[in-house]
Amino acid sequence: MAKLLGTNVDSTAITRIEQRIRAVRLDEAVTAAKALGVPLITLVSDNYARENEAEIQNQLAELALAEQEWERQRQKIHRITQTIQQLSAEGEAFRSHALDVNPETAGDYELDPETQAALDARMRDVRNKPAGEVADPGA
Repeated sequence: MAKLLGTNVDSTAITRIEQRIRAVRLDEAVTAAKALGVPLITLVSDNYARENEAEIQNQLAELALAEQEWERQRQKIHRITQTIQQLSAEGEAFRSHALDVNPETAGDYELDPETQAALDARMRDVRNKPAGEVADPGA
């Protein structure tokens, strides 16, 4: 500790600190943790191991909930994507039929260019994804 702290720490001072008779200065605590190769919290908390384990358990539970939510959202994206594909196919069939019946009004059934561009981009993403994987919703 003396080498790390840059000053001598009397052995009786260490004994008094260990016996909780003398308070530890912050620089001494930091240096002791470094010398022992442990996180400072282990020296200042009586319940460090339990607190650490409890926090790990909390984080694991939160992770499990986040994964469940992610899976629900992934399934929702998949359902929406399928619905869009179905509606697009139906719209295309309707436009094709309208073109056969009355070519002059077939254009009335076209999507506006912005919607068509968004649809084309999304469907390109869907076609490029492996089976079961959904396209990035932000795309």
